[in-house]
Amino acid sequence: MDSSDPGVHKALSAPARRALLATLTEASGPLDIEQLARALDLHVTTVRHHLTALVEAGLVEVRRAGPAAGRGRPRLRYAAAPAREQLAAYRTLVEVLSLGYGTDPAERSARAERAGRDWGAAEPDRAGDEPDPAGPAVSDQVLAERVLAEAEGWGFGPELTAGGARVLLHNCPFQQNAESHPEVVCAVHQGMLDAIAERAGRPGGLVLRPFSAPGVCSIDVARAKPGPPPAA
Repeated sequence: MDSSDPGVHKALSAPARRALLATLTEASGPLDIEQLARALDLHVTTVRHHLTALVEAGLVEVRRAGPAAGRGRPRLRYAAAPAREQLAAYRTLVEVLSLGYGTDPAERSARAERAGRDWGAAEPDRAGDEPDPAGPAVSDQVLAERVLAEAEGWGFGPELTAGGARVLLHNCPFQQNAESHPEVVCAVHQGMLDAIAERAGRPGGLVLRPFSAPGVCSIDVARAKPGPPPAA
């Protein structure tokens, strides 16, 4: 399953579907529709509708619970697709690593941001452009396109809005971790953005706004300051 697939983003656009997928990811085994309806306090018909969308997107698998007792079809159970199960393991790892950044919130944030910046500086540019520290700063549009390409590669389901001045992140793979440890997870992401901006000759040109809307984070692309007027 490719997290950059538009079908995946469409399937996850509904909060109820994200809640269903989270419930299945965290469950110890497959669940049937009635169990999911009780867990989320939704009508069975509503759950069935959302499950269909998740199955079609490849996010959820359907499993038969064995032969039916008597007449009728076998009961169906649902489970998170293997890719989502692997993601759950990564989320657990992030949770554990987040605990190793000390106890002071400010220090945790600073250390996490440095780690993100160091990692981002060592990663190749997805746009294929070699950084030139001595070269001119890139334009607002180029910077926005670069961060859009990076966010797409990270699986964030980005969308460019506000005339190219903002990137919305619809599908953070680590949203649960960010809700628990924003001073670490969000700081790491800010550090990664800092590295992108610095490579582009625009230090401080990308600012992460965690949870700027329900289930959405955003990246503001700071407008480049006009250069000095040409000498007379």
